[in-house]
Amino acid sequence: MFGFLRAVCVMAVLGIGAVIALDQYYQHVFPIFVTINGVYCTGMTVGNVTEILDDAYDLHNDKVMVRLIDGKTYEMPLDEYGVTVSYEPAVAECMEQCKSRPFQWLGDWLNYWLEWKPPRIPLFRENIVYPVYYCDTAVMTAKLEDTEWLNNNLYTTSNTVSIVRSATEGYILVDETKDLLSKEDAVELICEEIVNHLTNMGGAPFQSILIDLSTGPDKEICYKNAPYTAAMKETLAKWEGIRDFQNFHMIYQFGDCEEIVDANVVADWIALDEEGEIIFDENNIPVLDETMIAEYVAYLSTTYNTVGIERKFRATRGDIVTVSGGGYGNALDEKAEYEFLLNAFLNKESGTRNPQYTSEAWEKGSDDIGDTYIEVDLGNQHMYYYVDGELVIDTPVVTGNTSRRWDTPAKVCFVYFKQKNRVLRGANYATPVKYWMAVDGHIGIHDATWRKDFGGEIYKTNGSHGCVNTPLEIMAELYDMVELGTPVIMFY
Repeated sequence: MFGFLRAVCVMAVLGIGAVIALDQYYQHVFPIFVTINGVYCTGMTVGNVTEILDDAYDLHNDKVMVRLIDGKTYEMPLDEYGVTVSYEPAVAECMEQCKSRPFQWLGDWLNYWLEWKPPRIPLFRENIVYPVYYCDTAVMTAKLEDTEWLNNNLYTTSNTVSIVRSATEGYILVDETKDLLSKEDAVELICEEIVNHLTNMGGAPFQSILIDLSTGPDKEICYKNAPYTAAMKETLAKWEGIRDFQNFHMIYQFGDCEEIVDANVVADWIALDEEGEIIFDENNIPVLDETMIAEYVAYLSTTYNTVGIERKFRATRGDIVTVSGGGYGNALDEKAEYEFLLNAFLNKESGTRNPQYTSEAWEKGSDDIGDTYIEVDLGNQHMYYYVDGELVIDTPVVTGNTSRRWDTPAKVCFVYFKQKNRVLRGANYATPVKYWMAVDGHIGIHDATWRKDFGGEIYKTNGSHGCVNTPLEIMAELYDMVELGTPVIMFY
């Protein structure tokens, strides 16, 4: 009996000694049931846990944003700008908390084995900690000084103002003296704000920050204006004259098309010397080159005149025909438009202009025929009349006798004269007709009561002297419907 008690006592002493020894061991490593940021730490030192957490942390994802005065925002990944992190302070604090509660691990262990269930969650179990940031300002400064976006639009005393010709806005002023970046001040401010932000986080998770240099006090620190020199002030005075010269806006209407006379056009009207430099008067106003206004009006004529041009026309038979020549179309009155435009510019009378014409079609713009016209298909000996795009007359005709070279010309013309009961006279004939519509010189559309048949190939050997012979009943209807100015398209 005594031996048994002695054995029990020895075992108890050994057990207590083992618990004490184990607790002493846990003074240097983490006890059981301690997890930090998902890492099970039992038996690990502060250094072991710190190394694991430091290696797993992606510092590249932590970014500071910097916005410059141009509105663009740039990213600064912290790992590229002299910033490092360490979990050591946070892990060491967890270890100190474990040491402050000796033998707690024993209670958790006994609870687990005696009740066969997970122990209550200890104070230090499932710990979430955050790293401490360390800033090497020398590295950060050097990196920022070499950063491309901090080396544009820098403040220097060599910046100036100049007048240049742009591609779309006429002459413009380029002022290089405004809002120039002081790189030294910007680098210092950015470094200071990053350090302050990182050192004042107090163990909290990283939150991206925006350093906005485009507004407020930060802008006042980082951006400066260069002073104007005497030469710059002279350039600015000339710019005021140019800006006033270019202050003109006129819209020319050509049907569904328009030409805009704006600063980009007016800039061409400024007189230049032999070296291409602007000529100014004594008041720093550019001198007007009136020949350039005439040249611009000539451009309008070349672009929008349609008399005699080659046209693509969709025939009733279905194909696209090419027709050129004829007197139908628009022709700009260049003299009238030059005088109008010159006067409007000199008096700065902007607005919208429907130009004057020496020849005027029913429609303006690229499609001056429109959808009301007479179509004469000479090859098929057929005539059609369309009103607002709807076919209202469809008739066979007989045109000029090709065997005698009296071919009806292929061209685009128009009805310029109408008369009833006219006598058509030629070198050896005088023929009365009831309805006459002149379309091109001595060529017209008229009735031909002497004919019984129309269409086919009659025109090749028994055609007209060039006119379009039309059945009487059709001609009577057509005559009453067609207005003067109606386009006539004739083609083979």
